[in-house]
Amino acid sequence: MQITLLTHQRERQKSTGTGKLVKQALKEKCNIIEWHRKHPDSSLTSLDHSKTALVYPIPETATWPIKSLPEDIIPHIEHFIILDGTWQEAQKIYNRSPYLHSLFHYALSTQKKSAYKLRRNQRATGLCTAEVAMEILAVKGEDCFLKDLQRTFKIFNTLSETFAQNHEQ
Repeated sequence: MQITLLTHQRERQKSTGTGKLVKQALKEKCNIIEWHRKHPDSSLTSLDHSKTALVYPIPETATWPIKSLPEDIIPHIEHFIILDGTWQEAQKIYNRSPYLHSLFHYALSTQKKSAYKLRRNQRATGLCTAEVAMEILAVKGEDCFLKDLQRTFKIFNTLSETFAQNHEQ
């Protein structure tokens, strides 16, 4: 299994980004590709569509046919693409990248509220990049990587929240 983080350029500069945690925990099973609107990465445009899924909610306003990922196909998916950025940035990446539209869309079926509290103005049920990766790892039965990422995220989240609280005072 492989996870690609298609990352908005501003995301890599933020200390609050969790994509780096995913890379740290998954090592060679994760690659980070910086999104470029006019020059899509060739490794993304040449993926096998039958074994790749974009982890992104199905847009209600889409004007093109959306391929929703049936549950029985999940075991055959070998590559997951996560849009790494704020919800606004992820929506921009998706809308301006037609090559993503033809991929299977995997909308996580979780009702969990995000434990990530470091950014404001985000969707209440919107998961951060690390939490999305954890959901994928759980579904795919990648327990060793899942536990490592959970531990790393918990430490990061706790330390970052403490730091933020101390600097607000």
